[in-house]
Amino acid sequence: AEVAPERLHKLGRLSDADLAAVLDGAAAFAAPSRSEGFGLPVLEAMAAAVPVVCSDAPALVELVAGAAIVVPRQDPVALADALAQVLQDRALATDLALRGQQRSSAFSWPEAANRLWDLHAG
Repeated sequence: AEVAPERLHKLGRLSDADLAAVLDGAAAFAAPSRSEGFGLPVLEAMAAAVPVVCSDAPALVELVAGAAIVVPRQDPVALADALAQVLQDRALATDLALRGQQRSSAFSWPEAANRLWDLHAG
């Protein structure tokens, strides 16, 4: 399946307010990274309840932990198929959005502080 080019919008750097507006209106978030150190944009999309399709870069697989559709790196057909699936299946999109939002809650500042405290106190 193909996603019509006019339905895709490649954006440059955004202010926080513009990013929030874009995520609020997004039907899906694609992260076809070849390699990734962490995946903050993916985490931001999940926190905003946007369904995520990402590559199988190890850091992204670990980050999404089953809360996204994962496709092979450098496979544009698989990426397009997964995006089309999300756009065409509202139940799937809703499920991914909810799972992503739930997963993103594990990355809050209080949770990070608790983990760091446990590391040093343990």
